[in-house]
Amino acid sequence: ARAAAEEAWVDERVAEGESRRVLEVMPPGDAAHWAELAARPVDGGVGERKPDSTGTARWHEALAPWGLTLAAAGAVGGGGRGLVTTRSFKRGEVLMRVTPAVAVVSGRHLSSRCHHSHATGGRLLVCSRCGCARYCSADHQRAAWAGHRDECALLAQTRPRVPGQTVRLLARLLALLRRSAGAPPPEDAGEWARSAAAILSLSHQLGGQPAERCAEFGEQAGMVCSLIQEAARSGGGWAGSSSCPPQEQVASLLSLLSLNAHAICDAELQEIGIGLYPLAALANHDCDPTAAQSFGAAGKLTLRALRPLAAGEAVTIGYVDLAAAASERRQALRSSYLFTCECRACEEALAPTPAARKREAARCEAAASLREEQRAELAAIDAADWEAALRRSTRAAEIAASLLPPGAPALGLQLLRAGKLHAHCGSLRESVGYLRRATEVLQAVHGEAAPLVRDAAEMLRGAQLELAYGDNSAAS
Repeated sequence: ARAAAEEAWVDERVAEGESRRVLEVMPPGDAAHWAELAARPVDGGVGERKPDSTGTARWHEALAPWGLTLAAAGAVGGGGRGLVTTRSFKRGEVLMRVTPAVAVVSGRHLSSRCHHSHATGGRLLVCSRCGCARYCSADHQRAAWAGHRDECALLAQTRPRVPGQTVRLLARLLALLRRSAGAPPPEDAGEWARSAAAILSLSHQLGGQPAERCAEFGEQAGMVCSLIQEAARSGGGWAGSSSCPPQEQVASLLSLLSLNAHAICDAELQEIGIGLYPLAALANHDCDPTAAQSFGAAGKLTLRALRPLAAGEAVTIGYVDLAAAASERRQALRSSYLFTCECRACEEALAPTPAARKREAARCEAAASLREEQRAELAAIDAADWEAALRRSTRAAEIAASLLPPGAPALGLQLLRAGKLHAHCGSLRESVGYLRRATEVLQAVHGEAAPLVRDAAEMLRGAQLELAYGDNSAAS
């Protein structure tokens, strides 16, 4: 969902466009109108679709080196196509590692992170033309120019305002489609999996979107199309009558992004951007997922197994907050991703029996308690009230362990906070227990070499040594 600030910016921009008679926003129309639009091919200026528009053979080719394959719709959980293993994987083993086809930094990090590497710290170079893009070195600025050039022309039109991340991601996607126009798809399977052909074979389901969301997509599409037209007229790129697809097809691309893009998060699950990873977008949802993604430099996505996987098992991730009650998860998935989750966890939790209803009600209460404990924990840390923070964190860790799957990244982070606070307050034995559990979870998600995992392991060793020293001193 778009942030409130982004919505306000879009509304204001649309109003400005209408007053200048530049922007003609298409009314949302009725459901039949949008269903008809959704049925049109989204070629984005790359030419006619080939008969095999889903690119099934190319997907199989791109997935094969990773020991994965693409299962047909309905063959795995989630309803649509999905990833399946072709060999066994150990817990924590890499399932895939891919770079984004397009990605942008989120609004709150525009001025603090490099727009190429996503790194933070130090003085950043600012693009003199748009005043928005920032880079940690001249090398990164040059490396990013191919993807930033067309985006730069649009950002110059809105300066000093900066569109929200969804609009900026759309602009980058349209620029990629424009650069691909008339060119044959890449021969290399890995390159193909990041190409326009791969992106356009992903589902957009515009006809299944709620009318209000279709109207939002129409407004955003109209705004971007108008900016492209202005940039073309001003000589800032985007020249040519085919620079921007028809507005209704741009709306389809927005729907595609809403269903397939990944939030790019740091190691502490704080969102720093958004990116489109066509290969990773094939992973379906499950409320007890078999895999989890982490992100590295330049938004590189790594997918790892959360538990041992045999050949033929589905590779699934969590799309929503897995600590939420089943009814809340289903509602969130239906609203954002247009499907009803029928995984085993949801089916058992929402079974029409008194016992299931009682468990679901208890889970709703526990989920609310977890949110409150975490809020109070962070407030106590900010206030340096360590006893209160320890009490809240311990309680939050207990609740999280009862709600989340055992390999969930969010569980690892909560256990890590509890371990740190116990160490700070001198509860070394408890600290060792929490840190050991946290390290096991986070190592499977991020790998042994990740800074977060190394820090957790070092803290665990320190607590163990201090505890052993204290025990030896007491014995003597």
